[in-house]
Amino acid sequence: METNKKHSAICVLTARGIERILAEGGSQAWVLDAKRARTSEYVVCVQNHGFADDWGRVSAPHHSAFLVGRLKDVVASQEEDSGNRWILRFSEYAEVDVPDAWPGFRNPVLYTDLERFGIDVSTLKFQPMPEQSTVPAPERKFQSLTMVEAKEGLALTFGVSPANIEIIVRG
Repeated sequence: METNKKHSAICVLTARGIERILAEGGSQAWVLDAKRARTSEYVVCVQNHGFADDWGRVSAPHHSAFLVGRLKDVVASQEEDSGNRWILRFSEYAEVDVPDAWPGFRNPVLYTDLERFGIDVSTLKFQPMPEQSTVPAPERKFQSLTMVEAKEGLALTFGVSPANIEIIVRG
């Protein structure tokens, strides 16, 4: 009998909800170290409501862990303009409800373990992933942004601090 075994996990702060993650076969499009990510057993998805529109179809309260996927593979994302981004594919998943799970880091990818979130693998009810379907990207309706909002959005996209974003507007 194993005691105190840590279950390695990669935690992601995602704007995608459960419906979209299941349809896409996992969580994407992440800038991460694919080799390091492949050493994780699980993926913990924490909900992010940090976008003005609901393009990802959020499904849980902000900063709550809502899904644990058993990591099957890490492959290049097929999304348009995804560049050097990756999808964390799941073989199976379990729904969870862990409020206030995000520790507040700026980088939306965290290498950790399930125990950090108080998640006990033996209590999870894993289900097989559904057949993957192609989900059309929702139409994005752009609206005006403040400089602070633009910097925060770009910082999240590129995994850097908003202080490292410079925007030049020429008229």
